[in-house]
Formats: sequence, C-alpha cells, structure tokens
Amino acid sequence: MVCCTVIAALLALLTRFVMAGRPNPLAWRLAATIVKEDIVPRSNGRLRSIAHAVDGIGLLARHEPNMRIHLGAAIAVAVAGIWFSLSVTEWPWIILAIALVLMAETFNTAVEQTCNAISREHHPAIKAAKDVAAGAVLISAIAAVLIGAFTLMPHVMGNEIDASALYCSGSK
Repeated sequence: MVCCTVIAALLALLTRFVMAGRPNPLAWRLAATIVKEDIVPRSNGRLRSIAHAVDGIGLLARHEPNMRIHLGAAIAVAVAGIWFSLSVTEWPWIILAIALVLMAETFNTAVEQTCNAISREHHPAIKAAKDVAAGAVLISAIAAVLIGAFTLMPHVMGNEIDASALYCSGSK
C-alpha cells in the first residue's frame, strides 16, 4: 500500500509538468509551508497526536454505522476465540484480520469525508475514489472472513486439525 502511494505521488509530480498551464484545485501543492505558530513542542505534540487519533476512533465508532458493525464482528470473533481457547499461534491471525478490516474502514471513512469536503455534487472522480475505498473494505472483510473460517472452523467442528500436517504431509 505504501508503494502504491509513493508511485501515485511520483505520477502526480510527473503529470504536473505535463499539465503546467492548467491549474487543478485538487493538485498536490509543493509550495505549502508550515506556519511557525502551528508547530507544537515535541513532548506535548506526541500526546496531542495520540489524543487526536483516539478522537478519530471515537468519531468513527459514534458516527459510522459500518464501523459499529465491524466492531461488533470483532468483539464476536474475540469472544469466540476466548471460548474456543485459541492457541498462541492462532491469535495473531485473528488480531491481524480484525486490524485489517478496522483500518480499511478507517481509510474508507477518511476518503469519504475528504471527498465530501471537496464537493457534495456528483463528480466521476469523487465517485471513483469512494468506490475504490469501499472496495478496499470489501477485500479486507473477505480476507478476514477467510482467516476467521480457517482459524475457528476446526474448533467449531470439534476436530482439531494439525496445521503442520496440511503443509508437511509429503515429507517425513
């Protein structure tokens, strides 16, 4: 994902030179500067950053119905993991799946809010951005369901499957 962001930024810089005569209101502005009054001392700035992040998570939980659905599913899966006494090697997969979906929903909401701040009118580029962000949530949710199924189903079905037997069945 970071590679895609870097590539997109480089492409944006390259297209800037091609479209030099046409101003774009959505273009990245290299000339943006930080005002001295906006700079926060380091010790206080880190705590503020954490507080802003917590505020963002609270905003999501309060105002985004899909985030509440994802949080409910995450809690249900965590309770199921505790109920079935998942092993130490199974928990990281569950945690990764939960984090993946919550992060995707967070980025989706950020994209939607940014697009709504730019324009409420129908615009094909804004629709595309929102659709792609929603697609990322769908991909992460499908991956999470698959991870949950592979991790929890052996416990639900009552037959413990030795994962090493699945991967190492040919070698002795």
